Amino acid sequence: MIDLSVASEEEILEFWSDVMRCRGYHAENTKLSDSVKAAENLAKYYGMFGDKKESACGDVIIIDNIAEAESDAKS
Repeated sequence: MIDLSVASEEEILEFWSDVMRCRGYHAENTKLSDSVKAAENLAKYYGMFGDKKESACGDVIIIDNIAEAESDAKS
């Protein structure tokens, strides 16, 4: 059973988008700080403020083999 007294995820995203863009019911009363906060909430929802961005190529592995290459060149 769906509880209509609780906003759905889609409704919340639409609300934040409307406030961010100063449109709809909120257009006349939206302050810049409200718009910025709505944009921040959307960015957090979409994971745009992560401490660490994952690379598409995976982990970087560094192999320190310079000493081996130098000793092979001397031989």
